[in-house]
Amino acid sequence: MKLSSKHPLVLLALGAVLGGGITQTAWLLKPAEPSDATEVPVGKSNARRSSSAASFSGANPKGVDRVGEKARQLAAGDPRAAWKQSFGMTNFAERKAFTVALMQEWGKKDPQAALEMAASLPAGELRREAYDACFTGWASLDPAAAARWAAGHLSGPLAGESYAVIANEWATMNPAAAAEWVSGLPQGMLSEGAMMAVVSGWAVQDPMAAAKWIDSFSDQERRNSALSSLATEWSAQSPADAAKWVTSRLNGPEAEELASALVGSWGAQDPQAAADWVMTLPEELQGDTAATLLSLWSDSDPRVAAAWAERFPEGDTRSEAIPEIASTWAGTEPKQALAWTTGLADSPEKTEALEEVVKTWAVVSPADLGAWVDQQAQGPDSDNLRKVAAESLVNSEPRDAMAMASKITDPAERDQSLTWLLKVWGRRDPAAAQAWAAQAGFSGNRQPQSPDE
Repeated sequence: MKLSSKHPLVLLALGAVLGGGITQTAWLLKPAEPSDATEVPVGKSNARRSSSAASFSGANPKGVDRVGEKARQLAAGDPRAAWKQSFGMTNFAERKAFTVALMQEWGKKDPQAALEMAASLPAGELRREAYDACFTGWASLDPAAAARWAAGHLSGPLAGESYAVIANEWATMNPAAAAEWVSGLPQGMLSEGAMMAVVSGWAVQDPMAAAKWIDSFSDQERRNSALSSLATEWSAQSPADAAKWVTSRLNGPEAEELASALVGSWGAQDPQAAADWVMTLPEELQGDTAATLLSLWSDSDPRVAAAWAERFPEGDTRSEAIPEIASTWAGTEPKQALAWTTGLADSPEKTEALEEVVKTWAVVSPADLGAWVDQQAQGPDSDNLRKVAAESLVNSEPRDAMAMASKITDPAERDQSLTWLLKVWGRRDPAAAQAWAAQAGFSGNRQPQSPDE
């Protein structure tokens, strides 16, 4: 996950207010209160925010831009006065946008004073956003000082989030120095975000240096996670170079995670090139890596994904890929998915793929599925499809399921399927199930499988 030059929570503060609605920015056009004005007590500000909960639906983009611009202007003059004015906002979304812009500028000017104000806010979203914005501003000028202050004054989740913000800014300027600082933090959740921020920043400038740093990690799980993040970031910039690097590490314990991370990013940009690379992998790595690519490709172009999967030789990769494509494709184009599946050579994966298409089609359009099954020639294959289709339909359309199972030609298979379906139906609607059995003259004498089997 790449961290931009502005922390994601800052962007969320702006993004959350894009939903439209009435803006409440008129107060911002008034002059700032004198710097010696009495500060509104925190308790009263809480009451104001609570009373404005209904206005949190958002503000329009122009209103938000005006709020942020006004905050930056006020911060350049008297940020304390601007802070006092923020308590007059009744729209929480606008107040959040104002606070973020104000604290980012104040963090550059007098970060400790800004952080003191942030600490006076009650625990919650606004307080977190205020801290993040202040550290963003401070770290953009003096990340080492911001890091020392955070380590000496914060603890718990707030410390971890602040470390990530600082590392994000620091890594854009000097990733090696940021990495040295992060290496000294306690390992665990508190340093996880900071570590990923350094990986992201360093990947843009010198991915091989980032890899060398990550290789120094003693914890294998942490090392693999960071290497996977590097593969994702590097692939977004230069997938061919990233692929060469991943290929050079395929004998290591991180090989599977690296390959999947690379393909997950590369496949979104150029799935054909990613697919060609997957075909060069050892078979033990192909399965999971191909599944990662297919999850992207099947949604965007299932026909091409299907043609690619057919190129796989017999083995685990092929047996996993074909049913996966069939199931995904059937969610949008069940008839086309079925046509492709029935055209495959007889094999265990073809049988599984047909069942997956039928199951998915039963959810998408049970009536169309029933009409198609009725058109199939009688025999063991169509009996199995009717059984699978009936089992998929029983919870949503139990009568259709019973009608479909009733057409199974093998008497033993038919009775067993009907008995199983009746038990499932009977759990939800016993009266309806019993009425159907009485009308159909079905006694269910044969020993069925339990619906739980």
